[in-house]
Amino acid sequence: MIASQKNKSKQLGMNPGTASNRLSRQLLYELGDRLDMQWCYHCAAKIESYMDMSIEHKVPWLHSEDPVSLYFDLDNIAFSHKSCNYKAARPRPSKPCPSTTAYRNGCRCDECKVLKKEQQKNYSRKRS
Repeated sequence: MIASQKNKSKQLGMNPGTASNRLSRQLLYELGDRLDMQWCYHCAAKIESYMDMSIEHKVPWLHSEDPVSLYFDLDNIAFSHKSCNYKAARPRPSKPCPSTTAYRNGCRCDECKVLKKEQQKNYSRKRS
C-alpha cells in the first residue's frame, strides 16, 4: 500500500488526498457555475475561482440541538468566498432592513429583494 501511495504522489506531484480534494472542489465549482450558484452568500459577488470558494453553513451547526442534521441539510448549504466565510465567524454589527446584508441574513421583504436584484444586475453589467 505504501508503494502505491508513493507512486501516486510521484505521478501527481502531490499527495493523492490533496489531489482528490482539489478535483472535488473543481468539480463542485464547475457544476455550481453551470447552475449559476457561484454567488457569495455573504457579499453576493461572483466567486471567480474554485481556489476562493468555500462551503458555507447558513445556520451554524456547531452546538445546535441537532448538529448532524443541520450539518448535512443541503438547504442549509451555500457557497461563499473563503475570506467572507472567515470574516463571518467574527461578530459584526448587522445592517438594518432594507439592505443586501439583511437579505443575505434571511430577510425576504420586498425592499430587500429589490436591492438584491439591483446588486446582481450591477455586477452583471460590470462583467460585460
